[in-house]
Amino acid sequence: MTGAWQRLLAFVPTRGAALALFLAAVAVYWLEALGWPLAKGRDTWDYLVYYLQLLDSDPPLAELQVFRTPLTPLLLGVPLDLGGVALLEAVFGVLYGVSIVAWSAVALTFGRIPALFAALLLLVYPAYATLFHQASSDAVFAAGLACWALLLARTLERPSGWRFAAIGAGLAVLVLIRAANEILLPLALLPLLVAVPWRRRLAWAVACLAAAVLPLAAWAVHNGVRYDSTTVQRGGRAWVPFLRVFTTDATVSPGNGSSSRRLGALVEEHVLAREPHAGLGVTVDEYFANGSNYETVRLIALSDRELGRDANYEVLFESALEAIREHPGTYFRGVADTFWDFLMQAPLREDVAPREQTAPEEPAPTFEREGATLPNPQAHVLLEAVPYGFVWCASDYIDSCTLDDPALVWDDPATQERYREIVSRARAWDADLPAREGVSAVPELLNRVTPRYPRPPLWLAVGAIALVWRRPRGTRTILVLWTAAALVLLVHAVSQGVAPEFALPVYPMFVVTALGALAGERRSPAGVSASGMSAR
Repeated sequence: MTGAWQRLLAFVPTRGAALALFLAAVAVYWLEALGWPLAKGRDTWDYLVYYLQLLDSDPPLAELQVFRTPLTPLLLGVPLDLGGVALLEAVFGVLYGVSIVAWSAVALTFGRIPALFAALLLLVYPAYATLFHQASSDAVFAAGLACWALLLARTLERPSGWRFAAIGAGLAVLVLIRAANEILLPLALLPLLVAVPWRRRLAWAVACLAAAVLPLAAWAVHNGVRYDSTTVQRGGRAWVPFLRVFTTDATVSPGNGSSSRRLGALVEEHVLAREPHAGLGVTVDEYFANGSNYETVRLIALSDRELGRDANYEVLFESALEAIREHPGTYFRGVADTFWDFLMQAPLREDVAPREQTAPEEPAPTFEREGATLPNPQAHVLLEAVPYGFVWCASDYIDSCTLDDPALVWDDPATQERYREIVSRARAWDADLPAREGVSAVPELLNRVTPRYPRPPLWLAVGAIALVWRRPRGTRTILVLWTAAALVLLVHAVSQGVAPEFALPVYPMFVVTALGALAGERRSPAGVSASGMSAR
C-alpha cells in the first residue's frame, strides 16, 4: 500500500497526470451534460448580439458594444458560428477541463498531496461545474481565473520580469472577459511585495502594470474611434453602487441631496409624466421604492439623452452616494449580508429542457406593490433602452424583448433591416439553448452532493489555522488568492443582489488554499524560502 501511494504521488507532477486529469474532467463534464445540456445563462443574448455586431460600422444596438467587453462574446459566438451549439458545448467542456487542471496545478505549487486532493475535490463539486453548462461569461471567467491563478502561483514561486508581465496581461484578459474584474487591477502592484532589491521590484511592477494597462488602453482607444466612447466599458458608475441602492435597498429619494433632487426632477418630467406611468398616477416616491434592472436602464438612457454621454452618469452615481450617506446602516448591512450569502450558497440546478421563446400568456400590464400600481416590466419593451442590449429585459422569452417594428426606434431602413437580421440570428441560437432535454436522474443525483459539500468559510478557517500552525510554503500565494477572491465578491456585493454565478468562479480558490496550508510542504529553513524567493 505504501509503495502504491508513493507511486501515485510520483505520478502527480507529470504531464501524464495532467492529461489524465483533463480527460477525467471532460468525462465528468459530459456525464453532467446528460442532465444539464448547455443552456442559456446570464446575459447570453447580449453576448450573442455583441458578437453579431462586432464588425458593423454603425450597429443598431450601438450602446451594447461599449457596455460589454469582447472576449466572452467571441468565445460564445465563434463556436456557434462554426459548429452550432454542439461545438459550443464541446468548447465549454474543454474550459471546464482546463480549469480543473489549472487549479490542481496551483495546488501543486504547495505540494503533491494538495494537488491530488484538489483535483478529486473539485471533480466532485457539481455547483462549480454548473457554470460550464450555461452559455455566459461565468464559465469563461472561471476558466480564465484558474489560469491566472496558476500564473500567479508559479510567478511567486520563481519570480521574474516576464512572469510578472504575464500576470499583468492575464489581468487585462480577465477585464476583457468581464469588466467588473477591473477591481483586480491593483494586484498589478504585486511585485512590490517580493523579497528582492527595490530596483528589481520597481522594474517588475512597471512590467506588470504596463502589461495590464496597455491592452486595456488600446481597447479604450478602439471604443473611442468606433463608438465615440474612449473607455474599456461604459456604465460602471451607473451600476456601482446605484443598482444596489435603487433595486435592493430602495433608499434613493429626492430628499437625500442635490443630485437626488435633480434625478427626481428628471424622473418626474421624463418618466412619470409620460405613459404608462402617467395613466397610473405613479408618484416619485413610489417610483424610487420599486427599482429594477428595467428601470435602471431606463435611467441610464435618460442620463445619456438629457444630460449627455459626457456626464458619465454622474447624477446616478452621486444619488447613490447620497442614499448611502443618509442610510449607511441599510447599505453596509446589506453589503455584508450579501457577501456572507455569497460564501454560504449551496446552489442547486433544476432539470434542463428546451424553452419556449414566446410567453404562453400575455403578461398583465401592471402589478401592485404596497398599495402602488406600477407598469409591469415583463409587459413593455423599453424603447429607449433597446440600443443598450437586453439587460433591461424582465422576461426569459426573447420574443418579449424584441421589436416587431424597429421603426419605433430607428428611422433608417438599413438600420431597421440590420436589427431584424441580428435578432433573427440570435433567436435561432437561443432556440438551440438547450438543444435537448436533460435526463432528470442526473440532476437529482448531483443536487444531493452540493448541500453536503463544505462551504468556503470552513475552507477559510482550515486555511487560516493551518497557516499559523504549519507555516507552509506559498503563504504569499495563499494570501494573494484570498485577496483576489475577496475583491471579486466585494465588487458584486456592493452593487448586486445574491446570484451563485458571481461567487462560484472563486470557490476553487478556497479549496486549493486550504489544502495548500494544511497539507503543503513546509517552508525551507531560514535564508531562502521554499518558493524560490531569496532575500538577496
